[in-house]
Amino acid sequence: MTHPVTKDEIVRSVRAERRATLNLLRPLDPVQFDTPTALPGWRVREVAAHLITVDRASVTGANLIVAFSSVERLERWNEKQVPAWAARPVTDLLVGLDRWGRRFARFAGLFPAAMYRVPVPNPFGRTLGMMVWVRAYDEWVHRQDIRRALGLGDEDVDVASVGEFLLASIGATIVPRSKGRTGTIEVSLQGAPVDAWTYDLAPGAGRQGEDRSADARIAAPAQSFIMAAAGRDPFDRLADEGRMKIEGDERLGRAFLAEVRVV
Repeated sequence: MTHPVTKDEIVRSVRAERRATLNLLRPLDPVQFDTPTALPGWRVREVAAHLITVDRASVTGANLIVAFSSVERLERWNEKQVPAWAARPVTDLLVGLDRWGRRFARFAGLFPAAMYRVPVPNPFGRTLGMMVWVRAYDEWVHRQDIRRALGLGDEDVDVASVGEFLLASIGATIVPRSKGRTGTIEVSLQGAPVDAWTYDLAPGAGRQGEDRSADARIAAPAQSFIMAAAGRDPFDRLADEGRMKIEGDERLGRAFLAEVRVV
């Protein structure tokens, strides 16, 4: 994709991710909701509760202040909201996921398309649209948390929108912190129809498009790169196991990846 992502594409992605989560959870036996995940203290039911509470707070405005502050403060707020919902019966969790997912999507659809492009600095990007788009990314990552807990592999299809969000978020939030350093890095996600991104550390800027002359060129399966960026797997392990290639200046590439964390 070389065109700017639109409001309709973002809302469609948010809806699709919730449908996929419900399709995963509805056939489960209720006892499987008590399966521990790799997230400390969170079972499948806590992950489901998290998705509900974030949707609910976004619609009601309960998390408006913390949402635009910092990732750390937002995570602390999320942790406090989960227990009450997680204690509910499985049927309530499924109804809540469906009901609040629909409400959030309708809420996101109320904003005019132009508002998605309004410059609003936030932990995930520079526009209001990134604050909506992150819901699709967050949902995809947490669904993989559930799948891993249930002994299922990561999804390797329909990751284009999530991958594109991640590359854009890296360019808007991670790379500016490297301003003043030297080097260019190209990142491409394999197995997803997403354009590569090139990040130039000196000006602290990123752009959509490949650069075969970049100092370091990083390529990895989309799902593997996303889960590593979300802190689930070490980037170094992906490289050491041959699941991620770093061509050119490997030291620069690994140093750059050490800074990449989007949660």
